Amino acid sequence: MMSEYLLPTALIIFTGALLQGLAGFGGALLSMPLVLLYSAPQWAAPVVVLCYTVNRIPAIFMLRKDLMWDHSLFLIAAAIPGAFLGTLFLKSVEPGIIMKILGTVLILFSVYKITTPKVKLTFSRLWAIPTGFLSGILGGAFGTDGPPVVVYAALRPWAKEQVVGMLQSFFLFANAIIIGTYQYHGLLTNSVLESFVVAAPFAIVGILIGLKINRHISQRRFEIILSVLIGILGFTLWVR
Repeated sequence: MMSEYLLPTALIIFTGALLQGLAGFGGALLSMPLVLLYSAPQWAAPVVVLCYTVNRIPAIFMLRKDLMWDHSLFLIAAAIPGAFLGTLFLKSVEPGIIMKILGTVLILFSVYKITTPKVKLTFSRLWAIPTGFLSGILGGAFGTDGPPVVVYAALRPWAKEQVVGMLQSFFLFANAIIIGTYQYHGLLTNSVLESFVVAAPFAIVGILIGLKINRHISQRRFEIILSVLIGILGFTLWVR
């Protein structure tokens, strides 16, 4: 990777990390399309995932009282077998129609959440098991494990800190699995690791600033931001 792209990459990672700290997700959603403007996916994806994994460690420490482990552990445990099943679908399932259906559902959910802000559902945490399993399937088959977990968090009657905390803990483990697959396929090259070392401090500072911003916005404003991001995620899946 040419050195002139290191600073733009670090600044993009920083901006995505702000969003990641503010809403609990969305960093890669913002960063990947921008980094791909000047680099190959085999370089961009590992750098982005590495940065957005390491920066979650201090974030989890800050949110240690709001990690909702009684939910996230169910999600994580169920996602593992789901990911193995998803890899079996990888060669046999056409992703186009699945992505459009999922994208449509997310867009409709986003509109619903914005227009009916007072609706919160109370349901058993055992629903985390099928949610995590579905997330694992989507991650293994299509590299898109976030939507089910984000919707699950958005439906819970949680404070904004709890939503962000649960998402950080889940995606830390999910990303660790992805990094393992990158290592297995030889994608963690010297160029990737050198760029990661440069960009990681930007990712850490960005997520910490995002968390501080999260603490100073209202619950309603947070829910609007979360709903808009879910809609954007749905749109990106629809046009994927």
